[in-house]
Amino acid sequence: MTTTRDELFQVLADLALAIQGASTYPESHPKVQTLLLRLFERIQAASQQLGGLNVGFFADHIVVDEQPFIGLNATLSRLNRLVQEKGIEKVLIRQEITFGELKRFVYFLAETGGNPSAQRWEAIIYGKIENVSGARGHATGLAAPAPQSDILAGATDVLKDVLLALTAGSSRGRVDEGRDIVGSIMSGLREEGLLIDRLMRLQSHDDYTVTHSLNVCVLVVALAVRIGLPENRIREIGLAALLHDIGKEMVKTGILNKPGKLDNAEFEHIKTHPVAGARILRKLDCGSDLPMIVAFEHHVKHDRSGYPKTRSVAPAHTASLMTQLADVYDALRSYRPYQKSVEIERTLSIMRQGRGTEFEPVLFDAFMDVVGLPGGNPES
Repeated sequence: MTTTRDELFQVLADLALAIQGASTYPESHPKVQTLLLRLFERIQAASQQLGGLNVGFFADHIVVDEQPFIGLNATLSRLNRLVQEKGIEKVLIRQEITFGELKRFVYFLAETGGNPSAQRWEAIIYGKIENVSGARGHATGLAAPAPQSDILAGATDVLKDVLLALTAGSSRGRVDEGRDIVGSIMSGLREEGLLIDRLMRLQSHDDYTVTHSLNVCVLVVALAVRIGLPENRIREIGLAALLHDIGKEMVKTGILNKPGKLDNAEFEHIKTHPVAGARILRKLDCGSDLPMIVAFEHHVKHDRSGYPKTRSVAPAHTASLMTQLADVYDALRSYRPYQKSVEIERTLSIMRQGRGTEFEPVLFDAFMDVVGLPGGNPES
């Protein structure tokens, strides 16, 4: 299947409209979010088919993947002028671009001024075109991708293998690979200047459960450090957080990836994954029972609501409550085909409503510090 000229034109048109919307409306306006989501979906589709997206901006035309667009309408003429005013003549967008990075790029293009060479990107390269003899040229000089860290190099692929192997009842060696990932995360968090948000986005994977599990592990390890737990305990809790969703390997793929709201029966099926995960981990030697406990309890809230339902009135394990916080935060902040990512202010507003009921308040306040915002406690 090839990308048609009309589809490439729509990418340009939607980029122009998204920039215009970002310049006109507040960031939270539904129109902006709709334009950004539509643009992201078009760029994803085109870049996956083409192995990346190449766009060249010339004096009177634009070239997308060797398709020239001449005689530009008013909307595309404004886009061409705006981009070139930034000193940008060519943009390369890689397949792994995320919704968050694309949104940041659109707002960068929409703002007045700004230094293109000061920007850092994971999946976007832009610059001048030198020695152009055809549609393709060499982009140079303005912005290269952010330096790649090897802290979590290959971690998503390793974790996917770990989850599948443990689900099949494989041996202790796979658990040790999980421990190695936790150790890498701990090392990353110790690196001066390495922000949690950066570490969470070093890797992406087409399996949402894999990327989500890594993100939750990063957040839980950071929270454990924040509340002063000893290193051996952090490693144990980190492994439990990493494996918290292993039960989803037993959930039907069609339900996990359904591009729409789940019906009641499908949701009930999803709700079986904590019990399934605990059963998988109970059969394995993970060094302690904590991974099994967290897999079972990570949807049990501070007030004992949530699922699975039990007769116990005892509070959930502290590691489970820590994982629950990170789980909710990352689920809200992550883009998925059936759910838009929620802005951080809105995410925290939603979560604050659950302080003391859904979330243990002391852990919640510490978690707010971890994500860079003080004060879960409205009285503080």
